[in-house]
Amino acid sequence: MPARWTRRRSISTTNRTYRRVRPTVSTATRLVSLHDPDARPIAKGRIGKPVEFGYKAQVVDNADGIVLDYDIAEGNPADAPRLPPAIERIIRRVGAPPNAATADRGYGQAAVENQLHDLGVRTVAIPRKGQPGAARRAHEHRPGFRKLIKWRTGSEGRISHLKHRYGWARTAIAGRERTATWCGHGILAHNLVKITALAAAETA
Repeated sequence: MPARWTRRRSISTTNRTYRRVRPTVSTATRLVSLHDPDARPIAKGRIGKPVEFGYKAQVVDNADGIVLDYDIAEGNPADAPRLPPAIERIIRRVGAPPNAATADRGYGQAAVENQLHDLGVRTVAIPRKGQPGAARRAHEHRPGFRKLIKWRTGSEGRISHLKHRYGWARTAIAGRERTATWCGHGILAHNLVKITALAAAETA
């Protein structure tokens, strides 16, 4: 092999080792996997497993359980700013905004709610972070709001289902882009099963 290629490889390996073992390296750049250099530590706060290593996924599904959009992000980005772009992608695909949108408290920001309304979403049911005022509390206790929140709670198992049935628990290929492709195949398989079941139910 050419000496030049060997030197580059040696430098790359040294840098990876340095990034992995040096304790002061930021978690944003620290290498946690020699197999997948894009993977990052993600704090989950679970008992016995407070930190996991990989990517942060976001899934948007509809009332039929069909996944309309997904996103695989490197590191541990904030949830809230990721929702409006997801709704924009859905609008481009189907040609119209959803009538309603709901999400967990991690997305609960006034700016996000305003962005969704600007995109044409009529009803937004996302609990706000912190201690809401009296008017906001009254809004979140309205029957329509609570109904959407209950539906969201019931759909929380979507990612867990994707992990256990469609390969989302562990990717067999490295890199964020390749992982996104891997997860996309899982989404395709999941949606095909869902659509087939819905079609069978309609013809029964």
